[in-house]
Amino acid sequence: MAASVSVQDLIQRKDQILAKKDELYDLSTSVGVITVRKPSKALAMETLDLEADSRDAYLILNTVVSPDLKDKDLQKAYGCAEPTDIIGKLFDAGEVPSIANKIMQCAGYNKDISAKLHEDVKN
Repeated sequence: MAASVSVQDLIQRKDQILAKKDELYDLSTSVGVITVRKPSKALAMETLDLEADSRDAYLILNTVVSPDLKDKDLQKAYGCAEPTDIIGKLFDAGEVPSIANKIMQCAGYNKDISAKLHEDVKN
């Protein structure tokens, strides 16, 4: 049986735990590999407040760090009226929700957490 994490463990691993908040992830897409950062809680909540049909594009636009999807030359080359238009122009329609879902999973959303009955050890 795995031991529960202690306060002391959390204190000792503070730098490691906080560093994980800034991790970047590479995702394979139809246009090639893109690099994304975990969305902050604020960005995740802001995204959820949007209409369903624009959530995924907004999340992707604001978490992709490479290539820079907000680049003015890129936006102009693809004839984007709105910055989020680039998402539909670059990625296959079916992969947009998959990319957004994977970004959220990287930040712990929709992540499967295992659980089992807690047993007290009695002497």
